[in-house]
Amino acid sequence: MIHEAIANESSHATSVTLVDRIHDVIAELAPAVSGGPEVWARGAGPHVLLGLHGDEAFARLTPLGGGLFGLSFRAIVAPTHGDTGAWEPLLLIDELPDAVEHALVAIDAIVIQ
Repeated sequence: MIHEAIANESSHATSVTLVDRIHDVIAELAPAVSGGPEVWARGAGPHVLLGLHGDEAFARLTPLGGGLFGLSFRAIVAPTHGDTGAWEPLLLIDELPDAVEHALVAIDAIVIQ
């Protein structure tokens, strides 16, 4: 699992997973509102998948180093193809909060102002 060491006030390192960081960003950007979409995040190898409650993943975040993350979306595959695991090429490379924000805008979880 992907971890990042963060120093707390007592100068002890605390292990925070990338999934935890993404959950925090989601909570800041799209606080739970009645009737709004519930977005989940879970690790998948070096990636973190984002999905809506009860659905498959719609987006994938990939750490690229230097504080940058790549965002890609699930590929739309013809029914005869049968490949449900295909991903589009990276659409965006940005810092984590911005990459998560773009993913949430794509599913109308937040509105661009």
